[in-house]
Amino acid sequence: MASEADRNVKAYQSAPPASGPFVQQPALQVIYDTAPIGLAYLSPDCRYLHINQRLTEICGISIEGHLGRTVRECVPALAETIEAIIRSIMTTGEPVTGIEVAGQRPDQIEDRAWVTYWHPVRGPDGGIVGVNVAAEEITERKRVEAALRASERQFHTLADSIPQLVWMAEADGRIFWVNSRWYDYTGVPTGDGSAHDWQALLAPPSLSEVRRRWAQSLQAGVALEIELSLLGRDGQYRPFLTRAIPLRDATSTIYRWIGTHIDISEQRRREEHIRFIIDELSHRTKNLLAVIMAVANQTARYAGDVVQFQMRFSERLLALAHCHDLLVKDSWHGTSFHDLVSAQMRPFSETNERLDAAGPPIFLKPDAVQHLGLALHELATNASKHGALSGPQGEVSIRWQVDETEDRVRICWSEKDGPPVTPPQKRGFGHVVIEQIVPRALNGSGMLDFAPAGVQWTFEFPRS
Repeated sequence: MASEADRNVKAYQSAPPASGPFVQQPALQVIYDTAPIGLAYLSPDCRYLHINQRLTEICGISIEGHLGRTVRECVPALAETIEAIIRSIMTTGEPVTGIEVAGQRPDQIEDRAWVTYWHPVRGPDGGIVGVNVAAEEITERKRVEAALRASERQFHTLADSIPQLVWMAEADGRIFWVNSRWYDYTGVPTGDGSAHDWQALLAPPSLSEVRRRWAQSLQAGVALEIELSLLGRDGQYRPFLTRAIPLRDATSTIYRWIGTHIDISEQRRREEHIRFIIDELSHRTKNLLAVIMAVANQTARYAGDVVQFQMRFSERLLALAHCHDLLVKDSWHGTSFHDLVSAQMRPFSETNERLDAAGPPIFLKPDAVQHLGLALHELATNASKHGALSGPQGEVSIRWQVDETEDRVRICWSEKDGPPVTPPQKRGFGHVVIEQIVPRALNGSGMLDFAPAGVQWTFEFPRS
C-alpha cells in the first residue's frame, strides 16, 4: 500500500513550473509551499526556478538563496549526480525515480536522507522545458532500518555463540535462516537447498508424529515443545529437546517463528548412569546383606559365647567395611589386589614390617574384592593369634601372579618363623570362608595347608 508521502509525490510529479499560469493559482502555490515533501522545479541547465521550504532543508539555504542559482552552487556535493539525472531526462525524455541523496547541512551533525523523483515538464510544442523534483525524507526510515540491521547482526552473533541449534521461519513454517551450530551439527553445506529442513533429519520412527504436532502448532499458532532425534554429520541420531515459539506483531498476528534444538544426549547419558548406579547399588546392597547374614550365622554357629560372637562378628564386619571403602573410591567398579591387601592388613599395622606383599597390577571386580577381603582377614587374624604374626620373628609373604595363557590369577599366602604349626582339632568359620565360600563365589580352587613350618594357602581363579 502506497504511503501518504508516495501519494504526495505522484500528485506533484506533473505540477506545472512556477512561472506562467501556476503563479496565477494561489491555492496551488500554498499547497506547493506547504507540502510535506520537498518540491522544486529546475531548468535544463540545472538552475532552481522554484523550490518549496521543505526541500531547502537538504542544504539549509533559503528559498530566495536557491532561485536562479545552479545546483552546483547550492549543493556542490550532489551536483554531478543531479546534472547526470537532468542530462538523462533531456536526452531520453524519461523520468528518473528512486534516487537517494543525503542532506548537506553544515549547521547539523545528524545525517538526513531523501529519496528523489525526477520528471520532465514539457512545453506547448512537446519539448522539455524543465524538470520537476519531488523528495521524500527517509531519515527516520533509514535509522529504523539501520537499527534493525544492527539488531539482526546482534541476534545472529548471539545465536551463533550458543550451543543450541537455532532457526527462524516465516509465518507458514518455511525456515529461512539457521545459525552456524546447525551446519556444524548436520554437516550440510550452506548452499544446499535441504539445509533448512529440520524435518528431513528426523529419526524415521518419530517422523509422522513430529510432523503432525508441528502442523497443529502452525495452525493453532501455539508453541511447540517436543523431544525428538536428529541425524548428525557422523550418521548418528541424538536426542534433542525442540521448542518453536511464534513471534507476533502489534496486532497479535504471527509473522515469524523461532526454533531451538537443545542436545540432551549428555543429560540422557547421566540419567541412564544414575539409573544404572541405583540398580547396581540395590544389587550390591542385597549381595552385601546376604554376605553379612551368612557371616552372622556362621560366626554364631562357631562362637563359644555371646562375647566371642560380638568380637568376631565386629571384626568381620570391619573387614567388609574396608572392602566397601575401596569400592566406593572407584564407584563400585572394583579395586586393585595390592590395595585390597593393604586395607585388610591395616588392622595388624604393628606387624607390617614383617609383611612382604608383591605381584603385578591386578584389577578385581566387586565380588572378588569382598570375598578375597574376607579370606585375607581370616588368614591375618589366624596368623596374629596362632601363626607367624603371633611371635616376634614370624613373617608373612603374599605373592600373586597372572597366567596369561589361561587368564587365571594365582595367590600364595606363606608364613614362616612362627611357632610350630599343628592342624586345628576343629574347623571354624575362617576355614569355611577360605575352603568353601571363596572358591564357590569366584569359581576357583585352593588349598589350605597347616604345615609345621607355617600355614600355606594357595588359591587361583579366573581373572575375568
